[in-house]
Amino acid sequence: MEATVALLKTSPVRVNDEVDDSTVYFHRLFWTFLPCVEAFRHCKPLVSIDGTHLYGKYGETLLLAIAQDGNSIILRINFSLVEGKNVKSWSFFLTNLRQHVSPQQGILVISDRHNGIKAALEAPNSGWLPPHAYRAFCIRHVAANFALSFKGTDAKRLLVNDAYAKTEA
Repeated sequence: MEATVALLKTSPVRVNDEVDDSTVYFHRLFWTFLPCVEAFRHCKPLVSIDGTHLYGKYGETLLLAIAQDGNSIILRINFSLVEGKNVKSWSFFLTNLRQHVSPQQGILVISDRHNGIKAALEAPNSGWLPPHAYRAFCIRHVAANFALSFKGTDAKRLLVNDAYAKTEA
């Protein structure tokens, strides 16, 4: 398809400890559209990343990156289909995100506290270390974890309100 970046990774089939190179199976996919890449250049310098497990016949994991324009309209900038939420999958996703979509300096990455994301972002040659990029945690995930320890809707609401409160620089 024109104006698309699609990277497909396959793996050979193993049969009884022998590798059959004549047959491969799907391993990972990174996909973005060039209009989304171009639009990202005009967005706020932040990227929110998350993943969700897919259910059904194949059971892969969908990893997504989104951004916001100046009017806070959400723009999906890319996605990946991977085998699961692990360091290698997040590294594949984030390396390609950096290379094909967001080479800009000073980008803020917003995510949950998943160890795979942390390890992929902190890898020495990832391109996601300061001052090239910075990391923040998603307040929705922080509030959900907070609510597990501190029961009651008032405490969670106050935490979220405090997180969104405007402060002077």
